[in-house]
Amino acid sequence: MDDINRKQIPRPYMLENFEKIERLEKYLHLARKRIFPKGAIIEAQGENANSILYVKSGCLGVSIGSDDGCTKFLFHVNEKTIGAAINSNEDNSEVQVYAIRKSTVYFFALEDILKIFNEDKQVLLEIIQNILDKTYCLMAKTRDLSYYRPSSRILRFIYNLCISEGKLVDNYYIINTKLTQKTIGDITGTHYVSVSKLFKMLEEQRILKKTKDKIYIYNLSKLASMIDEVLKY
Repeated sequence: MDDINRKQIPRPYMLENFEKIERLEKYLHLARKRIFPKGAIIEAQGENANSILYVKSGCLGVSIGSDDGCTKFLFHVNEKTIGAAINSNEDNSEVQVYAIRKSTVYFFALEDILKIFNEDKQVLLEIIQNILDKTYCLMAKTRDLSYYRPSSRILRFIYNLCISEGKLVDNYYIINTKLTQKTIGDITGTHYVSVSKLFKMLEEQRILKKTKDKIYIYNLSKLASMIDEVLKY
């Protein structure tokens, strides 16, 4: 990817590249294992979370609720990373954690995590980095929701996904991803219908094409130039 294209996006959309904590694999014998089917609630709103969860396989979603019963997606918890929160002093947590797909999750009691910290300082550092990654991601999302249009958020996300994961094949890029349009909407804080309409327009203009497990970018420079355009989506 050339430097000219990189400079066209002064504020890249924050991807969910959270620090993995694979060293916790050494301590799984201390944790409680559970397997959740797709859609299962792992931590419901109002529950008191008194453990740290580690995703061995699968993917979790984290959302936060409001008084009117609505929820807002925050971020994903992918494989080899830790869960959302420790609310040991919170009687009425607004956070909800659920399985995006079938997931194997290990629950560490807080006292066991503290023992691990004393034994293995690298685990502590990796967890701190993971939390800092999530904090910056949420800060970036807050900025984008405040200052950028829905279409701009989606286009910037796709552009930076191509920067980080796209592979050049002949004269176009291929991004190997199983992200659904709904998931892209969740990540960018955009309604699914807006994502669907924008993708349809981009496909009609031969800028990109999305399949179940790939995104083909046929005209990256055009996609980048559209980020600051005022679109109706």
